[in-house]
Amino acid sequence: MQGEIGRDEDWDTIESKLPANWRELAREHGVLIEDRRRTDESGSGWKIRDPAALLRMILHHATSGASLRTTVALAAALGLAEISGAAFHKWMRKCGGWLAALVAEMTSSRSTFRLERWAGYEVIAADATTAQMPGAKGTTAYVHYALRLFDLCSVGIKVSSNKVGESLRNFVMKAGQLWIADRGYCNANSVAHAASAKAVVLIRFAFGPLPLFDAAGAKLDLRKKVLAIRRPGAIVEWPVCLHPRSGEPIVGRLIARRLTDAQAQKARDRLAREHGRSHVTREMLAFSNFVLLFTTVPKDRLSASLLTELYTLRWQVELEFKRDKSIAGLDTLPNRLDETIHSWICAKMLALELSRRLAEPSEPFPPSIVGSYALRVRASRIAALANRDRT
Repeated sequence: MQGEIGRDEDWDTIESKLPANWRELAREHGVLIEDRRRTDESGSGWKIRDPAALLRMILHHATSGASLRTTVALAAALGLAEISGAAFHKWMRKCGGWLAALVAEMTSSRSTFRLERWAGYEVIAADATTAQMPGAKGTTAYVHYALRLFDLCSVGIKVSSNKVGESLRNFVMKAGQLWIADRGYCNANSVAHAASAKAVVLIRFAFGPLPLFDAAGAKLDLRKKVLAIRRPGAIVEWPVCLHPRSGEPIVGRLIARRLTDAQAQKARDRLAREHGRSHVTREMLAFSNFVLLFTTVPKDRLSASLLTELYTLRWQVELEFKRDKSIAGLDTLPNRLDETIHSWICAKMLALELSRRLAEPSEPFPPSIVGSYALRVRASRIAALANRDRT
């Protein structure tokens, strides 16, 4: 189709929620829109005239579950673009950095995780989520991902079978990085892998998988020390050593923070939901009053209080991601290609951030409409707005 790209008021509203420099960010991240007609490898003529067209297609594809073929057909019908499914997939593969930058601009990531705030460390969040490969039923794979929290850029994505567990060995680590991870990564192999790369870790501690020792080599039983902390909000730390199977001992710190009564009650409620009340032991209840962290960050670089604050910030990111996983379908993978998976994840994060902004009470929508938006409905509406048939 010739003429101006199809536009409507709904898309204009969505575009108004994007960062003011969203088009410039596209160029900065190598997403260059060509105005002239070109030809893809299949021989089909294609053209994308505007970054808005590409973004609408990506949002529609990532949030609606539509196939590449359906997405490009809708785009052609609306006059957004003439492009083949193969060519659109190529665009998806190279848009991850742009999409991540948009999400980072729309959240507090750049200010919260700037290097100077955390003693010059590049803060990386590592996690894994179960996923389904295309056409499969049930969990068929794990997606191990690591995001640099300053700009939400991927520094590692690995798709493995559902038999490969959580470990920092799934990632390439570098000096100057501070990796944050949950209990699944609390093991000697993960810590040793980081130490060998001259990276440091901040990991949620669990008794058992990570035995700790004192400077003399005696095994520490820290349970009594932790339970002796009585004041809500108090933060206590102990110097500890880790003895990997090979290599020198690794010096670290165990940090304990006692939760407030309200926070502890939430932790107990979460235990009951996850394990069932009949399976929650007295020890589990006792330690639900605390957040325990193991770190190899030197004490003169970051204090215990700053590290507990950092873990809390990362925890918020993790909880949001896990919540969004079920809402936006983050557990359904488009394929096994790292670049596409990164774009897929970032596109869904962007759509959800847009949906939150559209639902803010300050938005010029009738209250009855805003009030009826459940987050799942809002996320699906983004897909509809991205490529709405106006016939």
